[in-house]
Amino acid sequence: MKKTLLLMTLLTGCATARSQPDCDCAGFGKLQAQKRTDPSFNIRAAAASLQQMTEAACLPRYYEMLAEALMIERDPDSAESCLQKAVAWYQTNKCPVTAYRNYYHQRAILQSNRGNYTQSLELSFKELEQLESGGDKYDKARCLLLIATSFDRMKQSVKGIEYTRRVIPIVEEVDSPLEKGNLLFDLGVRYLWRYQDTKNKAFLDSAEQFMKKELIIAREHNFVSLLLKGFNKMNGLAHERKDYNTALLYIDSSLALSERTGDLAQRATSFGDRADVFMEQEKYAEARRYADSCLALHQLTGNPETIANAYALIYEISNRSENYKDAVWAMNEYINITDSLTNAEKSKQINELEKKYNQAKNEKTIRELDQQKRIYLLLALAGLLTAIAIAFFLRQQSLKHKKNILETEQRLNRARMNPHFFFNALTALQKAALTANDGQAIASNLSRFSHIMRETLENTYKEYVTIEQEMEFLTEYLEVQKIRLPQSFGYEIQAGKELEIDDLLIPSMILQPFVENSIEHGFAGVDHPGFVSIRFEMAGQELLIRIMDNGKGLGGGAVAAGSGHISRASQIIKDRIYLLNIKLKTKAGFRIDNNPNGNGVLVQIHLPILYKDQIKVYV
Repeated sequence: MKKTLLLMTLLTGCATARSQPDCDCAGFGKLQAQKRTDPSFNIRAAAASLQQMTEAACLPRYYEMLAEALMIERDPDSAESCLQKAVAWYQTNKCPVTAYRNYYHQRAILQSNRGNYTQSLELSFKELEQLESGGDKYDKARCLLLIATSFDRMKQSVKGIEYTRRVIPIVEEVDSPLEKGNLLFDLGVRYLWRYQDTKNKAFLDSAEQFMKKELIIAREHNFVSLLLKGFNKMNGLAHERKDYNTALLYIDSSLALSERTGDLAQRATSFGDRADVFMEQEKYAEARRYADSCLALHQLTGNPETIANAYALIYEISNRSENYKDAVWAMNEYINITDSLTNAEKSKQINELEKKYNQAKNEKTIRELDQQKRIYLLLALAGLLTAIAIAFFLRQQSLKHKKNILETEQRLNRARMNPHFFFNALTALQKAALTANDGQAIASNLSRFSHIMRETLENTYKEYVTIEQEMEFLTEYLEVQKIRLPQSFGYEIQAGKELEIDDLLIPSMILQPFVENSIEHGFAGVDHPGFVSIRFEMAGQELLIRIMDNGKGLGGGAVAAGSGHISRASQIIKDRIYLLNIKLKTKAGFRIDNNPNGNGVLVQIHLPILYKDQIKVYV
């Protein structure tokens, strides 16, 4: 077989040297048509037949179909290798973009299975762009549903249902019963997801209607795979309606079929569904047994989304059965997986991809207008672009200024209380709860910690806080830090008697980075008890805030020579004070020096006097 492949490669190379090969493979189109109507279609056998065809362009199609078979067989790495060979062939032979359409689709499925939803969307939008200019209706529906799935997996179900609705009119135009049944099933699944997000029973009713139509087709034509999927989801619908006996009947039917067909993923899903029903019936031992089986099978398939769902199910069962040790373990595993799939940066990338797709789609629509309309449109666009250019020039400085504000706010958000502190504090509270018998002390510490978390989140949306609020926040923060680091430092927070601390305002979260540096870095490695002093006082027509510690100091005496942590905190505060001065037309500032009275660091922050009744002028 290796010799055959080598010979084919050499022959292909010779042909390329003589002339540009055709990028179409007629045999591939025939196999695709057969796959859509034949439920017993064997993808691996079809791939092997493509390998034997003499047309040069059938070689990349062989790789694509083999990749599809490998994905079904849960071998994503080998599928990736096949798709790389396919795209390399297209690139080497300079094929047009239309030749890449099936490659885009198969690679999008591979990326979705791996939890790389951003990349899956990028590829799906490329495929959709080609399909909208003239492509098969079923292929377009599959592409739209894959886009909807990616949005749903990224917790953007509003966009998911938007793309799902575009499939409904296409279903009625599909002739093949097998294709129509598959599309009806996918529609039912996505409407069920939407119901689970919104609890709007209209979505549940729609999901049930799609599933019933799918089962009618499956029974009429004896499509086993459709029956298996339909039973599985009808159980989910019965579960949502709390009809657990009906749900178990559908699960039993699904399990019986999945064992016959060897469908590992469906079997795992059925185990999870049975565990869910037993949990609702408070049969926790049986529920946990099936949940563990569900997790084991999903780990074999390697899909991070389904693995995360299995951990979530184990958490819920453990929590309800008061097995808190397993509940904590399962939740930690769930968080570790989902955090990697749903961060804000991915959401931003996805929205950008959709914008690019919509922009490309609009440009394509313009190009397809008749010549007369195109001329009128171009004239209108020329006028509009001229107006936009003038407006853009006039607003250039304003946009740059807003960009600086956004960048500074992003750095500030990243500099807010260190997530490691939250985890360390939780560990300290857990140890205190296990070793101490003082329930009142534990409750007090938990109250402080929850208050800090709440204040930190709320301050993200506040531009200013009163001195009194800041003093309370810093007190709570320092008390919780002392739980983490007992007997390692003391502190005092004072305000001059002349200050109206409940009426004077300062920028929110402007002091915490310096206080954190004193504790985390200033006191690290010192052989004496640490001490932090924070004082608010009036200095002429300004508010002066002094933060003083007795730690290691800056070393060289200058800010630039200080630690990296202090330098980063300094830059964040510099940016905020710079924006404050622009907004209020003031001369606020700060200075960091070694403590003139001994060891440690002295931070002096000068801020404008700002009262509550003045804030309306500046906001």
